Amino acid sequence: MNTLKNILKLKVVALSLLFSSCNHDDFLNKRNPNAITDEIFWQTEADAEGAITAAYGALQFQSISGGNLTYEMIRSDMGGTNDWVRHFPYTEFSISDNDTPVFNKWAECYNGIFRCNQVIDNIPTMEALTDERKTELLSEARFLRAFFYFELVNTYGQAVIRTSSTTQNHNIPLSPMEEVNNQVIIPDLEYAIENLPLTREEASLGKATWGMANTLLGKVYLYNKDWAKAAEEFKEVMDSGLYSLLPNYGDNFRHDYIYTSESIMEVPFDGSVNEGAANTSYVDDTDDSSGAESNALARWYGPYSLGGWQVLMGTYWAHELFAADSVSGSTAHSPRYTATLAGRDAEGLYYNQTAEKLKADVPRRWNFGESSYVKKYANWYHLDIEDPEWRSSIHYKHMRLSDVYLMYAEAMLEGEGNLTVAIEYIDKVRERAGVVTLSDYIANDGGIPQLHVSRELHGNYQIVPASVENVRTHLRMVERPLELAYENTRWRDLIRWGIVKEVFTSHHNDEVIRLEAGENPTQGPLYIEGRVRPDFVNNYNFYDSERHDYFPIPSAEVQSNEAL
Repeated sequence: MNTLKNILKLKVVALSLLFSSCNHDDFLNKRNPNAITDEIFWQTEADAEGAITAAYGALQFQSISGGNLTYEMIRSDMGGTNDWVRHFPYTEFSISDNDTPVFNKWAECYNGIFRCNQVIDNIPTMEALTDERKTELLSEARFLRAFFYFELVNTYGQAVIRTSSTTQNHNIPLSPMEEVNNQVIIPDLEYAIENLPLTREEASLGKATWGMANTLLGKVYLYNKDWAKAAEEFKEVMDSGLYSLLPNYGDNFRHDYIYTSESIMEVPFDGSVNEGAANTSYVDDTDDSSGAESNALARWYGPYSLGGWQVLMGTYWAHELFAADSVSGSTAHSPRYTATLAGRDAEGLYYNQTAEKLKADVPRRWNFGESSYVKKYANWYHLDIEDPEWRSSIHYKHMRLSDVYLMYAEAMLEGEGNLTVAIEYIDKVRERAGVVTLSDYIANDGGIPQLHVSRELHGNYQIVPASVENVRTHLRMVERPLELAYENTRWRDLIRWGIVKEVFTSHHNDEVIRLEAGENPTQGPLYIEGRVRPDFVNNYNFYDSERHDYFPIPSAEVQSNEAL
């Protein structure tokens, strides 16, 4: 299948162009006759294709769609870890402005922005292209630029606006999120919506579409609390008929189910490229093909004894929340549980063995307070262990239809207070998961259970009326964390809702109860043994919104940019 995965194996020239316009003394300005420069590039349609391919290639950087996203995810109330792993400072909010993950995300986003700016600057003057083709390429580049800026402002809270690849002025001050949205992201997305195609042929699957741009614009409005505009964008996507939920939730996170009906935007990875090479998660954008487009996320998630590093595990709160995801008329775990977390009572095979055998063979598994491991985006369903070369072919999904349903429900709930519509779209997601719907709970019990409150610690779930406030709480504390766990949405949700301190304090209070009670390897659903891992003992107290909602601006940018 000649999809974007194969297109991105093309060699690209964007990085070489980065250095082609430096102004040095003549002694240092000798021209390399073999170098690709602006004067000889941008001549043919193949040049244009190579440039836009380079822009898509930046999506595969590990801080944008791969393993380094764990440094962002681990800050939320779903990201547990041990204090001897490198991710631990991110849970404690002791993040340095010169830490490598902080710099990498910034640099990789701006790498992508630079590549997009090259296309936007040069495509309009190319005589080899028709006006129609120019518009197509520009709409793709502007969508991608908007996406990279969206990632920047929602990781750092602000950004340096750079919309040209030719400017010599690198001393540009930071702009707040609102300014970046209004000056770059929204105009780029509006252009993309106007010009991108609704669908792609098989050979171009994964390239930018109308649905991607509409969905991202809806998210921008949602994050800005512009509920009516957000609802309008999401409604257009849902009513387009282009997308539908997969029958099986877990199929969204397998290497053998790609570009499915539920997927709106996904980034391809191929763990078969350049087998045996070191650093196989690097993007293959060099002439010697020293890298491969493998996703490192799987190895970050997998357990130590099964080839992974388990740097991010489910918190006890997250684990118990999944255990409460009740299947109607059954005691089995829900598909969302079985596709997302592996507890010691895991159903079916886990890395081709039963959980019972794995626990008996190696006591290290599900021990020392590790009640569950993350399965989503790991290769537990077809490999014996994770590949030690960091190889994974599971595509990363940035946008799924189920998320659109839940964002639309939120926009309608907050904008119009429309409980009926909010519950309808929440239930669409719950129905696909095969769990009891809110409508059924209301019909049978007269209200909805507070599934986010630990039954193990506080007794049976309290039933509360289906009011705007209580459905809001369900959406925030049950539905979105269950449906979108470990997809890099949770921390951003908590920030935009302004409830980090409240949530962390509640979880810490439960943690104190667990610590006082101690381990209990015979008590489900968590079966904690070896110790009670303290995931919230410090962060609830250390957290300060002004300092910790976003990553610090990297020290390298501050030192090189005189306007900061």
